[in-house]
Amino acid sequence: MKKLILSAILLAATAAFAARSSDAEEQARIQDSLKQVELQNLQREVESLTRIRLQKADSLEKLEAAHWSKRYAESKMTEEHQVETRELDGRYSKLSTDLGRVSEEVQSSKSVTEEAEENAKAEEDAFETFNTQVKLSIDKSLEEVTGDYPVGMDQRLISLKKAQKDASKKNPNTMGALRSYALDLLNRHELTYTQSFGPIKTQVGNRPDVNVYRLRLGTVFLGEAATDDGEIQALLRTGALQGKRYEWNSTLPKDMNDVIRTAINTAYSGLSKSSTVTVDIPMDVLQNKAIRNAITGKEQGSLGKRFTDWFKKGGIVMYPLSLVALFALLLALERFIVLSRRGHLGRRFAKRLEQLLQGSRFEEAANLCLRYDTSLAMVLFAVLNKAGETREAAERSLQEALLREQPKLERRMGLLAAMGTIAPLLGLLGTVTGIITLFTVITEVGTNDARVLAGGISEALVTTETGLVIAIPVMIIHGLLSEKIEKVTSEMYVQSTALLNRIFGKDA
Repeated sequence: MKKLILSAILLAATAAFAARSSDAEEQARIQDSLKQVELQNLQREVESLTRIRLQKADSLEKLEAAHWSKRYAESKMTEEHQVETRELDGRYSKLSTDLGRVSEEVQSSKSVTEEAEENAKAEEDAFETFNTQVKLSIDKSLEEVTGDYPVGMDQRLISLKKAQKDASKKNPNTMGALRSYALDLLNRHELTYTQSFGPIKTQVGNRPDVNVYRLRLGTVFLGEAATDDGEIQALLRTGALQGKRYEWNSTLPKDMNDVIRTAINTAYSGLSKSSTVTVDIPMDVLQNKAIRNAITGKEQGSLGKRFTDWFKKGGIVMYPLSLVALFALLLALERFIVLSRRGHLGRRFAKRLEQLLQGSRFEEAANLCLRYDTSLAMVLFAVLNKAGETREAAERSLQEALLREQPKLERRMGLLAAMGTIAPLLGLLGTVTGIITLFTVITEVGTNDARVLAGGISEALVTTETGLVIAIPVMIIHGLLSEKIEKVTSEMYVQSTALLNRIFGKDA
């Protein structure tokens, strides 16, 4: 294309040049030649474009053929895909149905399994609870054995220890433990409702392995008489809230000793004759400490012993109550000494002060007041020290002295009153603590004896009694000391005002 344009330009240039040297004819001929050349070039260009169009048409036909071939392949693949999809949908539907059925079966099996596990867990918890209750009952019985009826105690301890071991295993033998515990209860119950008499080796007093005749009537009476010298010991049941419920006593009064010996000898004679005999024995029917002390010949003890027993009944709260009482006593003594010393005005001082005042020797009177360490002397000194100045100065000095001395007189009085208030509160605290302990014991061991309950409450009230015994005297002493303070304060005001008027005059 560029070549054609260059040729045209050359021809145009040649024609222009020829036009200058040739005539019009020549120019026409040249123009015709140029047109022919241009026509030829255009024909060649058209032929070239025709060939290009034909090539493009062939390419388009090929592309269209490839397109339709591809469309055919895609249609075939789509049809095959649809067939496979339908097959897969059928298989999926079947598998979904099977999966739902299997899921339902699994869920049903899981529900059954969970229910079985819950039932098993509930049964296991119930078994553990039951085993715990059995173990607690066995432990409680073991704790009570040492204070219980001593006959057969060794066998009871062995049986209960075995039951405790069975119940405390990793895999507890609850039924074995329960069997041993039940047998112990039956044996203990059998002791309660049976009686026996016969020879046995036991300890009487401090003598080991003595041959004795033992007479047992249930768990109410157990007496032993030595076969050699007839030494007697008896088992007496006590009614104490705490401590042992059964205790041996070998220091019986002579009358009691003779009665038990006669009863045992009579029973022995009946046994040797194989006949039934009736014996009379002493019974501790009330089972309280007063009766026990009476039948065992125990004395009430000295005053110190009784005070110690009374102090122990109050429990641990008696110790802070004792500290309160001691502290209140020390405070009262200290206040009494201070008030007696600082509130006292001797006759000799008053007489000497009056002489100095009559002579208007105020400086000597002030020095005299300084020699006496009393509140009244300090107040009078404050007035005498300002005798050479105005009445207003003396009054200000007097007020300052009164403000200094009054707190010294009232010091620790509030603390003494607090001790009188704290004492009954501590007593009430001890009573509440004692009653809580009482009901805790009753809850654990149980009792049908109203006497035991009344005895426990009476012991709990010991602290309240002690608190009131401390508080009442403390409050009385506080009142007496307060009255003494008011008396001293009033005397200070009266004497100081009289001295002020005497020195400066009432109308000064």
